[in-house]
Amino acid sequence: MSPRSHSVAVRSPGDLFQDLAASGGNVFLTGPAGTGKSFQIERFTGSHRDTDVAASTGVAALNVGGMTVHRWCGMLLGPRRGEDFGRYFAQLTREVRPSTRAAFNRVRRCNRLVIDEISMLSGQHFSYLDYHCRRIREDDRPFGGIQIIGTGDALQLPPVRTNPRLPYDWFFDSPAWDEAGFRTVELTRIMRQDDPEFAAALSKVRRGEIDRDVRRLLEPRVVSFPSRDLTRLLTHNAQVDRWNDYCLGELPGAESVREAVTYGPQHQIDFLKKNLLTPDVLRLKPKARVMFTVNRPDDGFVNGQTGVVVAIGTSSVVVESHGKQIEVERYRWRYDSRDPGAAWFEQFPLRLAYAMTIHKAQGLTLDEAFIDIRAAREPGQAYVALSRVRTLDGLHLKDWPKGVFVSERALAFHTKRIP
Repeated sequence: MSPRSHSVAVRSPGDLFQDLAASGGNVFLTGPAGTGKSFQIERFTGSHRDTDVAASTGVAALNVGGMTVHRWCGMLLGPRRGEDFGRYFAQLTREVRPSTRAAFNRVRRCNRLVIDEISMLSGQHFSYLDYHCRRIREDDRPFGGIQIIGTGDALQLPPVRTNPRLPYDWFFDSPAWDEAGFRTVELTRIMRQDDPEFAAALSKVRRGEIDRDVRRLLEPRVVSFPSRDLTRLLTHNAQVDRWNDYCLGELPGAESVREAVTYGPQHQIDFLKKNLLTPDVLRLKPKARVMFTVNRPDDGFVNGQTGVVVAIGTSSVVVESHGKQIEVERYRWRYDSRDPGAAWFEQFPLRLAYAMTIHKAQGLTLDEAFIDIRAAREPGQAYVALSRVRTLDGLHLKDWPKGVFVSERALAFHTKRIP
């Protein structure tokens, strides 16, 4: 009798992440843009409801339905570089504001914490988070015994720095990173782009490798006279505002203005206004190109989908997209879904689609875009912009960039963790 062959099932990186996260250890989930990091987090939190979710920035926090790390733990702005942690913590404990007490209670009861876009959290604040949690929980284990699940990509956007003469303060340079013993899992299968050659070129751009094959593929995407209807990804807010104003002004007829309805504490409303893709003052005209800013697949649209305004009513806006007319009603965003007294922001989930910043585009998937990265000076900024687009045919460049900036520290960290 001939021996039977046995096939051994190989776990995917996604399944490996799920197992490691469920085991209670600290995990870092990384990978290029479009590999499904958000999907894996949603999959995990869906089966582990006792997981808190936070993010390094306001934009990222709203994308994952959580809150910023700073607000979650109550560190406020966090200690300045070189400031004594003990003195800063003592100052916080003298605070009598309800939000600080609520944050400290969240830390006490937390079992595990997801930190999304962890690469944009400074090493100083990552170290302080560790100290802060230990002090509140009176537990000297890393992060006071809270399991940390970090997700993000150090080869995309870096932490904010106020002094350009100082080096970037990366989370992985914090002593707390090594002490916590993070296990790294990299997702490698890119689902946003299904063209292997385009995906391979983007992976090289992510690492700063602009070789002959990358130039051959991407240089022909430079266009001199792009369509006005293409969404432009730009580096600065002033550029975005000018282009949106110009394009809307070129359409015939008067503008219709729809203002957001808000409720709650002003500082929470200000947070929502600053970080949502949706503007608090929405200016529209028939035939204006717009982008949907939430996922509502049952209503016929998803975040990042574009269309053209057909009609503007008091209670709805009709948008034609992919050959269908969609009636869009107001949508309500909440500062904290678990707090009935928290602020909310209600507006049509739309924005003008002529231009937006690269920073605000992080997390989006676009069918087409016209990208101007000539002024991109932040590590990973060019890659973030290019990787928003699904196909090579949908990529249009203002000019070939003179340089693609990659942090050598981030590249060394990535190479060490993922050979």
